[in-house]
Amino acid sequence: MSCLVSLVETSTRIRKMNVKLTIVLIITIAAFSTHAESWNKQQTEVWNIVLASYEDIDKRDNNWTDKWVTEDAIVWGSSTPMPRSRSAIKRWEKFSLDDGTINNVAEYSPTAIVVHGDTAVAHYYYSNGTTSKKGDQKVTHGRCSDVLVKDKKSWKFVAWHCADEPKKH
Repeated sequence: MSCLVSLVETSTRIRKMNVKLTIVLIITIAAFSTHAESWNKQQTEVWNIVLASYEDIDKRDNNWTDKWVTEDAIVWGSSTPMPRSRSAIKRWEKFSLDDGTINNVAEYSPTAIVVHGDTAVAHYYYSNGTTSKKGDQKVTHGRCSDVLVKDKKSWKFVAWHCADEPKKH
């Protein structure tokens, strides 16, 4: 009986979180659509690459780095003590992608994209809702600055810095 009660409570918490995240998503889409109307073709192309890379990450595809990141990329986030190469990213991603965490919802909201020739910088906010293998839910918010370069005909990441927003206690 206690398992059933626990399951019902978990289901209720998930529904409440989904309602809140849906509201945030609607607001984000409204803000994005008004800003995106003023983007040129290159800015839109860069943003679509950012979103496509996250689709692979959200699918927990450990090969996303081969597809979206240059071989000489160096990245540094607030969760790492030193910058990392593409091969280091792949090793650590394999470790974190295999932990059993499920991505329930993810949102990415652009704030600015600048393109100069074959180089682009994309600044944006993110929100992620995950459930651990143990059933614990976690919502994180943060911001990223990505640097992309045009590699032949497609854009690839050469650097980025992402940082979760600090928890407010």
